[in-house]
Formats: sequence, structure tokens, C-alpha cells
Amino acid sequence: MATIKLGNTKQASRAINYAEKRAVVRSGYNCDVDYAKSSFKAVRGLYGKEEGIQAHLVIQSFKPGEVTPEQANEIGLELAKKIAPEHQVTVYTHDDTAHVHNHIVINSVNQQTGNKYQSNRSQMMLIKEQSNELCQERGLSTIDFSKKAEISYTLAEKAIINRDGVSWKDELREVIEEAKESAKDKKEFVEKLETFGVKFKETNKTVSYLHPEQKKFVRGKTLGSLYDKEALENVFESNRERSRWDEFDRDSEERRTRRIEATKRTAEKENAGVGRDPSVKKSENRQINHGSVRDDYEFER
Repeated sequence: MATIKLGNTKQASRAINYAEKRAVVRSGYNCDVDYAKSSFKAVRGLYGKEEGIQAHLVIQSFKPGEVTPEQANEIGLELAKKIAPEHQVTVYTHDDTAHVHNHIVINSVNQQTGNKYQSNRSQMMLIKEQSNELCQERGLSTIDFSKKAEISYTLAEKAIINRDGVSWKDELREVIEEAKESAKDKKEFVEKLETFGVKFKETNKTVSYLHPEQKKFVRGKTLGSLYDKEALENVFESNRERSRWDEFDRDSEERRTRRIEATKRTAEKENAGVGRDPSVKKSENRQINHGSVRDDYEFER
């Protein structure tokens, strides 16, 4: 079974840098993976589409123990061919979490037509279905999208909704969605739930929640597949991955800022030396600048 998460970025090179850094296996489609950044940029430049979204991201995460990194990468590459046949795509496989997972980076511009890649709900379903088919062909577990509802409503809830009401289970779902939005582990998740007065308990296979106005816990799978144990673990892992990307992104931006500031300081020092007589010796300059050896070095250089 492979779960799918979609995203996009305005900095394709950063996405590639991040994915490449932790990759144990990597491959490319319609491009040489070793020159992906320059190849992606060349195609966007060819069609004058450097602005806006530069790349689309797919994280394909497999059930623990089902695939090796090599097998995961092979599946990811096949998926890339199916969902973006005329785009340049790179596939980077990570094994630094319990779930072996692929980072699939799709150049936003079609190299044949110059059109931009469209990421929407229908495309999301297509990617999930294609991923499912590839897993099924290899005898891996799959997700039955036709039977497994993300939200499960009882007849009583449906009656309340039809009367334009809100059921306590829907209130619970909203709180859980809020809590899992940024939680990177169970501890953070439970702490957030507690701020809303919701209690949480867990067994080896299930999780349950207690609405503050109810007396009995309700199991996650009763609320829907988005709220069961496996879904939570996938969300936590996805949030940790996103957090690592955000940290990498911040570090990259800080390094860029430092380079700009260093360049400005160098330019200011060079400008400060304009008008000096280049025939003046270094020792004389040292006297004029009251021992500012660095200024003399920058000027003479």
C-alpha cells in the first residue's frame, strides 16, 4: 500500500537539493538526474515560464517492510511516466523513516508543449489510482478507494446534517483536523486535543477519542479513515518531512541573505577606496587609514 501527498514549490532547485540530500536511490525521466536542476531551468526558460510554480511534488510512502528502496524507486519512476509523460521528472527514494518513501519532483513546464502541469483534485485521484495499480501489479497491498470512505457518517448524523445541524462527531472531526495539522508526533497531537477538552486513547491497532460532552469513546475508524491509527501515523510522518523541508528552506534563505550582505559589505569597502591614488604605497596607506590593514588590502586587491 502506498499513500500519496501532493505539493508544489516556487523554488525547484531547493526541492531537488532537499530530496537529493537524503536519497539512497535516485532516477530521472526525460532528464539526466545528475543535471536535473539545470535541465528543469532550461525548459522553463525556453518557454519563458520561470515565474510562479516551478515544480510539483509527490510524496509516495509505502507500508513498512513491503518494499526495498530500489523497488520503491522503480515504482516511483513508473508512476512518473504515467502521470507526467511529457514532463521532466526526478525520483529520490528515502529510507530514513519507518516508511520507505519517494520524493517525486515534476518540472512544472511540459517540455513538448510549454504548458504548465495541472495539479487538482482529479489529478490527485489519478495519481492515487495509478500508484494503486502499480502496487497491485507487484503483489503489494492496496487501498480500495471505492469502499473506504474518508469520513464515515451514521444514519443519525445524516439526519442531523439534513436538518442543517452539526453532529458532535463532526465537531470531533474538526478538532482532530486542527490538532493533526502541525503535529509531528503523538505527544504534540494529544496536547493539542487536550486544549479542546478531547481525550485520546490508543491500543496496538486502534485509536479512540472522547468528546467532552459524551460519556463513551468513539473509535477513529468509526469517524472515517482519516482519523484511524494508520492515517495519524502517516500525517505525523508527513509533518516531520515537511518540517525538515521548511528547516532546509530557512537555512538556504539565511545562507542567501548572508551572501548578499557579504557582497554589499565588500562593495561598500571597494567604493570607499574610489579616488585614492593607486601609486601610494601600502605602507603610506596604512598611515593614512590609521592602521586599517584590511581596508588597504581590499583597495590594493
